[in-house]
Amino acid sequence: MAEAAVLSAVKILSELVIRNAGYLHGVEEQVNWLKGELEMMQCFLKDAAEKQSENESIGKWISDIRELAHDADDVIESFILKFDASRSNFGAFGKLIHLPSNLYHLSIVGNEINSIKAKLEEIERSRVRYGIQNLCEMRAESSRSSEDAGEVEWRRRLSPWQKDKHVVGLERDVQLLLDKAILDGSGGLTVATIVGMGGIGKSTLAKKVYNHSGVAKRFDVCAWVVVSNEFKPKDIVKELMPQILGTRENKLAVLETMEKLSLTSIEEMLHERLRGKRYFVVLDDLWDNKHWESLASVFPDEGRGSRLLITSRNQDIVKHAYVHKIKLLDSDESWELLKKTAFIDSGNEYKCPQDLKSIGEKILKKCDGLPLAITVVGGLLVDKTPSKAKWEKVLNEINSHLGTKESKVSKILDLSYRNLSPELKACFLSLSLFKEDATIRARKLVQVWVAQGLIKQEKGESYLDELINRNMVRVKDMSKNETVKSCQIHDLIRELSIIKAKEETSFEILREDSKSGWSLHKPRNRAIYCSSETFIHSIDKNKHLRSLFFHADGDKKFDVDPSYWKSFELLRILDFEDFKLEVVPDTISELTGLRYLGLRNTMIRNLPRSLGRLKKLEVLDIARTRHSLQVPDVIWEMDSLSHLYMHHHFICETPLRLDTLKNLHSLSYIKMDYLILEHLTQITSLRKLGISLFSTKKVEWSSPLKSLVRVTQLKVVGMLTKVPSAAYFPPNITCLTLVRTTIEEDPMPVLEKLPKLVCLKFKMYAYSGQEMVISSKGFPKLQVLILHTMENLKNIRLLGLRGGIMPLKRLEIYKCPCLNQLPEKLRSMATIVNK
Repeated sequence: MAEAAVLSAVKILSELVIRNAGYLHGVEEQVNWLKGELEMMQCFLKDAAEKQSENESIGKWISDIRELAHDADDVIESFILKFDASRSNFGAFGKLIHLPSNLYHLSIVGNEINSIKAKLEEIERSRVRYGIQNLCEMRAESSRSSEDAGEVEWRRRLSPWQKDKHVVGLERDVQLLLDKAILDGSGGLTVATIVGMGGIGKSTLAKKVYNHSGVAKRFDVCAWVVVSNEFKPKDIVKELMPQILGTRENKLAVLETMEKLSLTSIEEMLHERLRGKRYFVVLDDLWDNKHWESLASVFPDEGRGSRLLITSRNQDIVKHAYVHKIKLLDSDESWELLKKTAFIDSGNEYKCPQDLKSIGEKILKKCDGLPLAITVVGGLLVDKTPSKAKWEKVLNEINSHLGTKESKVSKILDLSYRNLSPELKACFLSLSLFKEDATIRARKLVQVWVAQGLIKQEKGESYLDELINRNMVRVKDMSKNETVKSCQIHDLIRELSIIKAKEETSFEILREDSKSGWSLHKPRNRAIYCSSETFIHSIDKNKHLRSLFFHADGDKKFDVDPSYWKSFELLRILDFEDFKLEVVPDTISELTGLRYLGLRNTMIRNLPRSLGRLKKLEVLDIARTRHSLQVPDVIWEMDSLSHLYMHHHFICETPLRLDTLKNLHSLSYIKMDYLILEHLTQITSLRKLGISLFSTKKVEWSSPLKSLVRVTQLKVVGMLTKVPSAAYFPPNITCLTLVRTTIEEDPMPVLEKLPKLVCLKFKMYAYSGQEMVISSKGFPKLQVLILHTMENLKNIRLLGLRGGIMPLKRLEIYKCPCLNQLPEKLRSMATIVNK
């Protein structure tokens, strides 16, 4: 298929016409013609895909369309960047002063479109010769309700929670593991392994065991780490360490210390931290027994009854371990799982129309009891009004040839991909850029889609929800307002995204130890896995790239020749998250088309002043950098910024000017020492604000906040001692988070007066007092209350609170050891989570 490539080209052509119509004299008609032709080609691609197995020439026809769409994308994107640069350089009179240059660029665009037009005419003649039909017209004439726009929109509105609880047939496995290996009462260190093929539910079973109430009561420390095929012992140890540290320990300081130590030293650190504790650790997705052998010595065996639980496809991963082999689902369990994934919950009943049952049974025979295959098919079948025609269509499309279970599930996954809309296909292909087993922030994923030009920001959440509802993406964490916070993809689905991205978007993965790199003629999306300090690169194959992700394949620091960046003419996304990058060179300013720059958790110490030249940048993420970061006062020049993520420990020579950022939607964490408070009131699009009070001077932070009428989420980090009056908070705030504020006076008499507050979170010593008091008229809309690590809190009192006044639905209590009892009225209001 070439739908993703054509879609991208159509969108960028639309952007050109809308934004620059007045400057296209002489080529506007050609641009509109090209856009119309590419839109028409989208209608032929689905029929071509279905026929290419019958005729190899059709595969070549599809490849030609893909290549042509990429060429059109390059031509138009290059023109936009050059044209915008000329307007920027010559100010308001750029159109007149720079007219000769503009005419020159227009002439080039016209010639290149004419060249593309000639190729399109040949492609059209081939289409007629191959008998490829316009399925858009056929679909418009069809009465199938599942294809209409209302149906698509309905699917996107489904709550991800509906797909987050589909577990069938594991109850016996959970109990068996608990009884035989985890809670069996034996002393010493016991190792248990869950083994089975890909997609059978090993990690799901491990999670059920890990979250069991008996485990939390039995063990002093619980930790979970994903190992995966890209095994890095130091990363494994570094992920385990924060999970076993005490609440009062500075986790960031410990991690910074670990960065400077050898693998042997940090393994000894972890070993010492685990000594004297009864621990339970899950090593998820361990591939090789050599990997286990390199980790085994980290875990002390002191006779205290500690446990390790390992998931693996390899039954012989650990010698002398208790082995639990997951079985495939039987016919009843398979049917139960299909019902749960294909039908909407109606009062805890998943009803299947009688005329669909026999078709469903035939579909399940193709799935062979493999849970991943069943859930993906269920996501394909889910419908507002289930129809026999659709179920029969899915049955007919599933390839029923014999083979290994993995090959069968691959066919089903491929079918699910082919039934996505062009927009969803393009979004799904972006998953190939992320590392195996990565926890992907939903916010970042949507921002990548937007930066690639695939969707509009306001549609991002619904597109992610639809991929989740189709069981192609799984939820990792949900926020308290029931939106997806982070997600993951199964390794088999990630493999599918990589295969399809290589076909559709000229995606490539480069590794320094592989000679297969640099093979593509015009790569457009690239993930680079680096394992050394130097990086050998090819400049001549970068000018077509749109997305570039760097991943650490080792533990060494990384740098690259500054001239490298000059070769990326059309780059939109550059991501270094979790990478040991030390220097951001001035030449990064050459990337004038950049929309997304990810520098989170890197080792940089300075941002170059030239960064201000990135006029199209929409996302700048410099959060959690591992050193204090020097930030020059140039952010105000990036007037397209929508999201700015900073860290508490950045440094500025002067306060940052931000009043020009009219498009800024999210700002965190801005240190109050370096903020001109009045500028906040001029950021008219601001919705989410995080402020840091780790200051060198006392700052009156609250007074300008009351004028931020559009801010709905506020997070405050750092010493506060006392909350200001409710009148000083943003009037429409719905979510407030306080972290390490160490408030001494009870904040509830103030905060309960916030009229629209839905979610209130106290985290990590936010309140140092012993009692909280809530009045009968307090918190008229509060639904979620989180109390996290408040070691002095002993009591919560409710003054005459009547049912229905405070609509609390969820109360979460973590590490509040003195809070032993709660009022019965509070217990009756909410689901209580106590850890």
